[in-house]
Order: sequence, then structure tokens, then C-alpha cells
Amino acid sequence: MLTRSGGSLEPLWQAWLCSGLGVDLGMWTETLRWRTPLRYAAVCALLLALGAHLLSVGRGREPVGRTVVRVLMAAVLLVHGSGALTLLLKTGTGDYCLLVREEPAFLRGTSAVLNVEVALVLAALCALAAVRVPRHRVRRLVRSRRFRRVAVGTAAGGLLCLLPAADLGSGPVTGLDACGPGDPLSRRGESAFLCNARLTFPTMPDHDLLAYGRRECATYPDIRVELALIVPICPPAARRWDAELAAEEAELDRRDAANQAACDASRHRPLTTPVGVRRELLWSEIGLEVYEDHEAATEEEPALHHDVVASAPGHLRIGVASDSRICLTTETYRGRPPVEVKGWDKVIEVGYESPTGDAVIWVPMSGPSRTSNLAFLGRGHYRLRVHYREPVWDRDLPQHILVMAFPGKSERVVAHRR
Repeated sequence: MLTRSGGSLEPLWQAWLCSGLGVDLGMWTETLRWRTPLRYAAVCALLLALGAHLLSVGRGREPVGRTVVRVLMAAVLLVHGSGALTLLLKTGTGDYCLLVREEPAFLRGTSAVLNVEVALVLAALCALAAVRVPRHRVRRLVRSRRFRRVAVGTAAGGLLCLLPAADLGSGPVTGLDACGPGDPLSRRGESAFLCNARLTFPTMPDHDLLAYGRRECATYPDIRVELALIVPICPPAARRWDAELAAEEAELDRRDAANQAACDASRHRPLTTPVGVRRELLWSEIGLEVYEDHEAATEEEPALHHDVVASAPGHLRIGVASDSRICLTTETYRGRPPVEVKGWDKVIEVGYESPTGDAVIWVPMSGPSRTSNLAFLGRGHYRLRVHYREPVWDRDLPQHILVMAFPGKSERVVAHRR
């Protein structure tokens, strides 16, 4: 049933048009595995029509053969000729079929017009032309009262069926370039809804898109789209969205507080006095990194030693568990500190050459940490001892990383604890 919402007819019929139940049978068969059998069936229908016509002419029953040819060729045109009709309809109605299918249906529909279907359609049209009714019979049929009655009824019914197309006039389309910065879900109103929905419906006119969103809001909570799509124009959905967002933020705050308490409770107590100590609770899904912007720095990612640390001139990587917070501590020493392995799962020591003297640990795609500069004495050679303790998964507690930096020229990798 088609209803109006906000003064604009809902684009429900476009979904039907682009489905296998509408006139899109040509593209519907393109999506099925029996596309090739249907083409072979069309060739068989052409041969059968030719045989039926020859047989009926030979026996003096030409009208029977003409009827058989028309029925078979009508079936061929219905299946293989609707691709061209669909292409024209998509062009005239704003290409709504692209909104129903995620795959590039336009390209598939174009190929349906440009490949084997063209030959089948032309063959069917030639067959229909071969059995056409003589012109004097056509004139007699057109002038008959029965034909006029059928024509008037068909025209009236066609107008009623095509009436929804009157609401498909092209209208303005708000592009993403007009949305501006920021998250549309943080705003409310029609403009925010259009910006939020443009990624899903890139070509639908604004008035149709708003009508679609209002209809989904009217049926809330029984919606067929993602909740986030209608949040800007649907107050009930917005209240639910805000409540869920607030609950998520409260849970994140609770986890952060628990992780920070775990970090504070397990602070490292150095056996000798360090030059500097820095601590930070952070998050990274792809590890930690030091990369000094210098021509001597190695751009290729070095291989991790025991899944903990990798070192190259101007480039350092530290492996982490991707789904756990990180308690990161950096300590800098002027001399070699005592080796500590108790309470740590892995302790790996490597050499590191700093070409710039700026070796701050970064979180990739986030920014630099607030921990110490590992090359605290300027450019030169250092030894880095990385301690790693796995997270407590059943209690949702973070992983711990302690990095000790001190001067040293050796490049040897030492696994104090694997």
C-alpha cells in the first residue's frame, strides 16, 4: 500500500520495481545461476516457433501457428527484453535500483542490454514481424467498437498504475560536501539526517529520502534499517540512541578507572635511581612504535623478537595484545640497571640507534605518548630492555610494559626471560 508521508509519496514502489517481482526480470535472471539455461530456452523457443509456423502454414491453419509464435516470442521478450526497459526506468527515476542492490547492478543491467540479450530480442522481434497481421485487418480491428473499449480501459488502467511516477520528479540532492565537519549523529534535524543517510542512499532526492526516514520513524521500533540512520529525525530513536551511548560511555569510564587502579597498584619500584620515570594508561590495537623522521631511519618494519620488541636505526616496535589496555612505564638510566625478571612474562633487551635524539613512543594513528624520551642523552646508541606482562583476561585487567633505556653500543638481542 502506498501512503503519503510529509507531503511526498513514499518510494516503496521503487523497491518493488527493482525486485524480481517487477519489470526488472532481465537483471533478476542475471543474478541467478539459470541465466544461461534461460538463454538456451529462448533459442529453443525460436526454433519451436519456426517449426510451428511452418507446420501450421502447410496444413492450412495459419492462425494457430501465428498464435504459437506470438506467445513464445512474448515470453522471450518478457525475460530478455526487460533489461532495456529497466535501464530506461532507472535512468528516468533516479537510478533507484542502485539503492536496493549493493552490488553494481547498473553495470550488470547494461551488459544485459549489450550482450546476448540483444540478439535474442532482435530475433524475437523478427519472428513477430514475420507473422504480423496484414494492414487491412489491422485497420478493421482498430475501427471496431470492441477495440476502442479495450483501448480506453487499458489507457485508464495504465494511468492509474503509473500515477506514483508523478511523485518521482527529480529534486535536490544534498551531497556530503554540504554536510561540513562533525558527526551527523551528534546533531538533530532534517539536514543532519540527510548527511547521515547519504552514505547509504547517495542519489535519492532529499524529499524521497525524508519521506522514507519519516515512515521508518512512524513504525519504530519495528524498523527495517539501522537505528543510527533515523536518529536525527526520530525522537524515540534518538532517546534510545542517547541512552545506549551514555551506557557505553559509563562502562568505558568504569573500565578505565579499574585499569588505572590496576596500574597504580602495580607500579614498578626501581632497584637503582633512574634519571626519569613516566607512566601512562593507553590503548593501541597495532602495537607501539618509535619512528624518527631522519634519512638514516629504516622505513621497513623490523621483525619482533619473541613477539615483544623489534629494533632498527631510528625505528622501534613493541608488540601488544590488541584488545587490552596498556600500562606503559618508561625509565631512563645513565648506567646499566640490574636485570629484573620476577613478575614478568617476557624480558627482551635490544640495541637501538637514535639518529635524531627524539625517540618518544607513539600510538599509531593516535599520537605520541606522554612517556619519556628514550634517547634522553641525544642521538647515539642505547640499550632498551622491554618487560612485558600479559593482561588478566578473566578480570579485564590491562597488560603491563616497562621499558628501561640506558646508554650502550651493543646490538645483541638478549632474552632474559622468554
